Amino acid sequence: QILDKNSNKISDNIAQVFIKIQRKFILNNKIDNLVICTGPGSYTALRLGIAFMYGISISRKIPLIGISGIDLLKLAVPKQYHKQTLYFINSANEQNFFCSYSSKNNKYSLNKISHDSKKDFDNNKFIYSISNSKLDSFIIKSFDLQKYKIVSFNEIVKLYIENILLKKKNISIEPIYIQDKSNKIFC
Repeated sequence: QILDKNSNKISDNIAQVFIKIQRKFILNNKIDNLVICTGPGSYTALRLGIAFMYGISISRKIPLIGISGIDLLKLAVPKQYHKQTLYFINSANEQNFFCSYSSKNNKYSLNKISHDSKKDFDNNKFIYSISNSKLDSFIIKSFDLQKYKIVSFNEIVKLYIENILLKKKNISIEPIYIQDKSNKIFC
């Protein structure tokens, strides 16, 4: 956990938290791989976190793996239900996103949620809903969610680390950030 009660900026805490963890667990020569979530989320926080991890990766010659929040959530859903699941991500700065599969485009679309955003899908085709944290009541009402599963990214990484480590290492890692007017990208 990088953020604390006193500061909600990753830039204010990331170096101090890493040093504290390094001292507490005596991490020198104990880290074989680094894993970073690439978003979606706050563009500044994502760039800062990725740059920080690249610095550690390069300076200590440790492989770095980037994985999206959606791919992390998919690990917690049985593969046969991936296309029938609504994925929700809450990130810093109260930014919220949802991802759903579109059979029309044969792709997943990732959307930023705003108070004036409209969902453009049939809610009845989704069997599951999963989120990385508790959803805002506005989102629950807007998406007509009866229930959803909460699984933190930390929990997913602990449970599925072997699957994550199979991903490509040290390729170009870029943050996922939605900024266009449509609030949508396809994955």
